[in-house]
Amino acid sequence: MVKRRKRKIVGVYLAAGSSRRMGTAKTSLEIAEGVRLGGVALQQALHSELYSVIVVAREVDALDWLPASAQTQIMLGRCRIAVCPDAECGMAHSLRTGIQAAIEQGAEGIMVLLADQPFIDGPMLFGLTKAFNEDAGYDYIASGDQGIPKPPLIMGPGMWSEATALEGDVGARSLFRSPQYRGRIIEEKQLKFMDVDTAERYEEAKKIFAHNFMSI
Repeated sequence: MVKRRKRKIVGVYLAAGSSRRMGTAKTSLEIAEGVRLGGVALQQALHSELYSVIVVAREVDALDWLPASAQTQIMLGRCRIAVCPDAECGMAHSLRTGIQAAIEQGAEGIMVLLADQPFIDGPMLFGLTKAFNEDAGYDYIASGDQGIPKPPLIMGPGMWSEATALEGDVGARSLFRSPQYRGRIIEEKQLKFMDVDTAERYEEAKKIFAHNFMSI
């Protein structure tokens, strides 16, 4: 069997949301003492096999939620901040900023991650990168929630043009319903897709994190 070359996969970490439903910048909320919500999944990304990670942030973000590991990786050049000037227009604009920055780094695949998903883990990210490297014929590899593709996910170059053409407060979900793209979905536990977008979800996430994820 011919061993495939590992492709350069760049992470795009979307952290420029408006947090309207929360009423406050949720990335800075503590999910545990000294642990900021926005930094949990970022640490997983930085500890993965990704070539680099681009953090897409709003212009007004003080970035006080960045973990120490991210600060170190920024100095080393493996993590960089990409400011989205029109983040208030919706997720599509943040995605565009991230994809363009990843292309500048010579990406061969782009992994999209969300800053408000604190329960993704290393094995989940490894499974995505492994599958993407094993079959170059896929346009995407996505995490699956009962058959529905969700982030974290990897998009190949064939999807980037359409992804950057999206407008408004939409992600790339519509693209995965298109028959023109061939992809693979890797099923995961529903807990991993939990996003913290309400005060109730935040309280629930803190309890789950305290009981199960303090070692992350």
